[in-house]
Order: sequence, then structure tokens, then C-alpha cells
Amino acid sequence: MPSNDRLRYLLTQYTNKNCSREELEELFSELRAPAGREALSQLISGQYSELPSEKEGGDIDWDFMYQTVTAKERPSVRSRIVFFSKIAAAVLVLVAAGFWLWRAPAQREKTPATATAMPAGDALPGTNKAVLVLADGTSVNLDSAGSGSVGQQGNTKIIKLPGQLTYNAGTGGNEAPVFNKVATPRGGQYQLTLSDGTRVWLNSASSIRFPVAFTGSERYVEVTGEAYFEVARADKNGQRIPFRCKVNDMEIAVLGTHFNVNAYADEAEIRTTLLEGSVQVKQGAATQLLAPGQQSRVGKDGQITLARQVNLDEVMGWKNGFFVFEEADIRQIMRQVEKWYNLDVVYEGPVPDGRFNGRVSRNTPASQMMKVLELSGIQFRIEGTRLIIRS
Repeated sequence: MPSNDRLRYLLTQYTNKNCSREELEELFSELRAPAGREALSQLISGQYSELPSEKEGGDIDWDFMYQTVTAKERPSVRSRIVFFSKIAAAVLVLVAAGFWLWRAPAQREKTPATATAMPAGDALPGTNKAVLVLADGTSVNLDSAGSGSVGQQGNTKIIKLPGQLTYNAGTGGNEAPVFNKVATPRGGQYQLTLSDGTRVWLNSASSIRFPVAFTGSERYVEVTGEAYFEVARADKNGQRIPFRCKVNDMEIAVLGTHFNVNAYADEAEIRTTLLEGSVQVKQGAATQLLAPGQQSRVGKDGQITLARQVNLDEVMGWKNGFFVFEEADIRQIMRQVEKWYNLDVVYEGPVPDGRFNGRVSRNTPASQMMKVLELSGIQFRIEGTRLIIRS
């Protein structure tokens, strides 16, 4: 078992970019071993009192990042290693506290708080805000509307509660389907409960179009952006009523399940992830049945591929109030940042390369979120609604 002094020395060498090949191999070898993790744990205990205040550090999930680094394999000594920033002392304190934003070499192939003012050179996190579009085209700004009834469509009452909307279907139903739409802007998110009891969480820059009451032999909705569904079971004449979600030309068919669909136009593929139950993804003539923990990916060419095991913590991070990234490049991370903080990302010079792992609360200003990336050499500044990145 390495001594604390030796491990501290190796970490210091690493953050100072002074590690020899032998020291680098020793460091990662020790961190993979239980004895090395125990030594690091002792460093954490000994230096925890020196951490920044909870206000400064409470939005970073230290335990998650500690588990991330200790689970990683040692990077190949033949690869180019991209280290942390030059501020070794500050980084070492964070490392000793269980923080690790691990940036690997690039390969070549909680409900947000409502804020009242935006500090200069920063951007506040998103809040619960959305627009409801009624069947006649009337728009209702949900973040400014008071709680209680916000309208009625046919026999269905629309009730607003803080951060969410509920459709209560009356008896009798509608003769013909009447559709509403809920849309979130960049910097917004919202929840709604459909008339059948299905719960939907909308991420920022997303929308759902749905009938105010489900009266036919199937339940049908349309989605853009990203949404998480907890589909309620519904029966008619002793038979389950299927639930169908349309995303562009793709369709997700379910009977009762929990799933997430990410269909942003600026992403390379539509990703449907199953958490519970079963779904069938259909694109043209191709179909793919998913089991829990699996993810279908439909590319721009319409082809369906299957990922048999995905990181559900990363997929559901947005719904659970976190940015979660695993082996993500800077563009992937910045697409999330743009939508949540309502910023436009601009790159000065080459786009920084590398892969990142980490988890940070979405309920934190953009500057604090970016300072986590700054530890690995990413430089930034915020000018109005622009987030300028350079390596």
C-alpha cells in the first residue's frame, strides 16, 4: 500500500505535467488497486476541511467523480495524455476531495431554482417554463400563469400546479380528437400528466403534441427534442390500449413502460432508451425491440442500431437535475449547455479535443459549470448570450 506522501507526490506530479512514464503507470496502477483507493480515501478525509465552502462546491458530485476515476483503466502509455490545468495546488485539493474530471486523449475515429437576476458575464440555469398551445391556437405562458385551472378543452380540464400541467378528462369524451401542445424554450423544462395518467418530463427546447383525451383504440403523441415518459396502463374491453410516440418519421410503440427519447435536430441520431417494460422502435420497414437498459439509435440514414448496455445515469441526468457526461467530447457537452443556459457557443481557434467524465448540478450558474471544465484546460468567457470557448 502506498504511503499518503507517495500518492500525494504522484498526484502533484500528474497535475504539474511532470509525471514520468514510470510514475504515470504507478499512479494509475495504484488507483485501480483497493490499497491505492484506501490511501486516496485517507487523503480525502485528511483534507476535506480545506475544501471550498459548500456554496462553492456543493453543486459538484464528488463521490460520483471519485468512483469514475477509480473505475477507469490506466490510459495507454502510447497515447497522448491530456492533463489538468496548471493550477496544481487548487486541483490537488479537489482531487483529494474526491473530484476527478478525467480528460482522456481524443480518439480519431432536482428542480431548478427560480433566479431573479443574471450577474454580468454569466448565465443562470434554466427554470420551469413552457408555453401551452390550445386547439384554437391560443397560447398560454405557463411560467407566468397562476396555479389552478388554465382552461378547458371539451370535457377535459387543464390544471396548472408549480412546474407541471395536469389534464383531467371528464366523462363522455370528445367526438373527434382535440390536440394541445406544450413547448419549452431553451432554458426551460416542464412536466405534464396526460389524461390517461401518463407522466411526461420535457427537457429544454422540446415539445409534445397530444390529444386532450384519449378516446380511440390507441394513444398517440408527437415529440420533438427530449422527453421522458412513464406510460400509464390503459385498457378497453379487456385489452390494453397501446401508446405510440412519433418522432419525425420514427415511431415508438409501447404498452406500459418508462423510456427516454432524445431527438434533438442537432444530434447525429435519435436515441430511445428503455428503463422499464418494453418498447418497439420502428423506422420505415425496420423495427427494433428494446429490453430495459438498451438503447436504439436511428441515424440520419434511417438505419437502426442497438446499444445493449448504456449508462442510464448519463441518459437520465437531465431529468434528475444533473449534467452527466461519460467519454463525452466538448461539442456534446456544449450542446447541452446551449439549451439549458440559453447561450450560443462560439469556438475561438481549434475546437478543444479530449473526452470528459463528470457530473455537475444543472442548478448552478453557467460560470460554475464551466469552471469544472476549466480545470482540464478549457478556457471560456461569457459575453451577453455568447459562451466563447478556447483551449
